[in-house]
Amino acid sequence: MFKNTIFAAILGICTLSTGHAADRLIGEYGDWRLFANDSGQAKSCFIVGEPKSSTPKNARRGDIFLIVSHRPGQGVRNELSVRVGYPFSATSEPFARVGSDEYGFFTGVQVENGADEWAWLERLDDQARLVTAMKRGNELVFKGTSARGTLTTDSYSLRGVTAAMKALDAACPAP
Repeated sequence: MFKNTIFAAILGICTLSTGHAADRLIGEYGDWRLFANDSGQAKSCFIVGEPKSSTPKNARRGDIFLIVSHRPGQGVRNELSVRVGYPFSATSEPFARVGSDEYGFFTGVQVENGADEWAWLERLDDQARLVTAMKRGNELVFKGTSARGTLTTDSYSLRGVTAAMKALDAACPAP
């Protein structure tokens, strides 16, 4: 049931972001799933992972997932975004860590775009580097602070991410 809830949430978010309800599951690769939308110029493809563990256990949170997106018509490749299931604090400095490398993220709260539960990679030039680290690593850890001041830690398995990225590149090739 949890996977169906996550799928519905992802489908709803992708419908909002792309404007199309045609996002469909293409395949599953270890702990990652690939979705695509074949809407011509607005075509988008993305892989989704869910955390294998989250702390603190008692924190009230909604859906949590990490997405890597390609939108060829907009020239977007390897866009990383994270939904944490709560509104971020305005002072949160979220980050992802793979191995010993850390990558800073900014939040929807900080840019006041209405996506208060979302974070995106701070530096565009880190996108390819983080994707490469994900392919080589075993785990991605994401930390952020909620509007209530709770520091959360989500651990994502990277099992299957290399195959998922290969399928993502094939589903939405660069123009």
